[in-house]
Amino acid sequence: MAHDFWQSIFKYQNLGFDPIGWISNCSNEVDNLTLDKSFEKIKHNSWADLSWFDSFHYSGKSPDITRRIYKVNESITEDLKNKKLISLMRIHNDVAEDQQSLSHLLDDFYGRKPPKHPLRRLVVSTTSQYDSQFAVVDYIDTHRGNKLGYTAINISSGKLIDPDEEPDSIVNTSIALTSAIENLLLLGCTSGFKIIPIYDAPDETLLDKIRLNIDMFAAKYDLLLDDYSSLKLGKLFFGATAYAHSTKELPVRYDLIQPGMVLILTNKFGSLTPLSIYTINQIGEMNSILGKHQSIDKNIKDEIIKSLTQPRFSLGKIISKYCAGFGKEFDTNANIVSVYPVGSDGILALLNLAKISNAHIIVNELPIIHEELAKFATDEFLVSNSTASTNGCHLIISSEELAPIILEELKKHNFEPQIIGFVNDKEKPMVTINNNINKYVAAKHITSLFNISTQIA
Repeated sequence: MAHDFWQSIFKYQNLGFDPIGWISNCSNEVDNLTLDKSFEKIKHNSWADLSWFDSFHYSGKSPDITRRIYKVNESITEDLKNKKLISLMRIHNDVAEDQQSLSHLLDDFYGRKPPKHPLRRLVVSTTSQYDSQFAVVDYIDTHRGNKLGYTAINISSGKLIDPDEEPDSIVNTSIALTSAIENLLLLGCTSGFKIIPIYDAPDETLLDKIRLNIDMFAAKYDLLLDDYSSLKLGKLFFGATAYAHSTKELPVRYDLIQPGMVLILTNKFGSLTPLSIYTINQIGEMNSILGKHQSIDKNIKDEIIKSLTQPRFSLGKIISKYCAGFGKEFDTNANIVSVYPVGSDGILALLNLAKISNAHIIVNELPIIHEELAKFATDEFLVSNSTASTNGCHLIISSEELAPIILEELKKHNFEPQIIGFVNDKEKPMVTINNNINKYVAAKHITSLFNISTQIA
């Protein structure tokens, strides 16, 4: 079994893809906390204001997007630098793991961009191969006209792959496409979904199969598709830009968050950890460690892959239902005030939410799926952050009155939501949590950022 697994690994590596680099972090993307800290090191940064999405007014017409591919040691195109943009980079692990090196790279690449339209959404993916590095920039032209709502836009790489699958499997393609759509659903988008694929491979046969997979995914979910060509770099890659529309106000009013509001988690933390352990189990050299714990049921692994490859459009409809109408005043008792994605960042999302809302959040529940497995993965230092989660795990802040209604709606669509905390005050960004966090997070640079309280049950 281990021999077959390694044969599969070598196949991916020969195509320019690192198939198991995601295991310890449950993702091959640089987490938002690291990315923010790298930007903080950049002096005179007037060209970036990072977020987990970007948006602009919708006038009934979709945006025009111009894509450019760069080497990572270049800088953005002069003739397009005044346009709005969204970007993805794939950089070597050595650069990604050194904040100073990452800061220099980002500043050199984006730093000449005028501040007219700050860079809002950037994803940085990692690779162990220097010749697999690149940068994609999608320049966005919006249209004037009557404002009908918002267009939200997101970009994503395939944060991980399923090594059990062949490189040309629709599973690997679908993971990347679903990831790009996920944040749009969390914003309450319900119409006009369009995918602009980012993909590549070393040979035309594999490229044709990936294109077919993209077509099949778009047809299955009735999505619009821009027929962009491959990156033409000859290295396997899966990713996408995606956008969609909402005729409601977006639920990102972090300025309206007030003490007493409650924090809802839509699904339990930690749903990615079993996939990491399942994959580690395929590595023969690791069996002596994993012998202490039972193997992962393949049904659990299949459920995780299902979550990663099948967009849950019901989430967008639920969020939209409780958003204010476009141009209307927010009613904090009747409308969702704000949302924030969890994903592979896990509990880091709590820190990010506290930061952007300048709020002190007290977390009195830390629900973990497959709790004993998460503790095992942490104790053995197999996974740095066992709270990393699949699609469908998000944070919602609402009034205490609205929360039970939102919980009921989510439960109807097979989410497992619960209230995990509340907003204590708005004096400074902080997350207070109980010391159980150390059972699920091995990375001390993460746990040290929380205010640990022994008085929370």
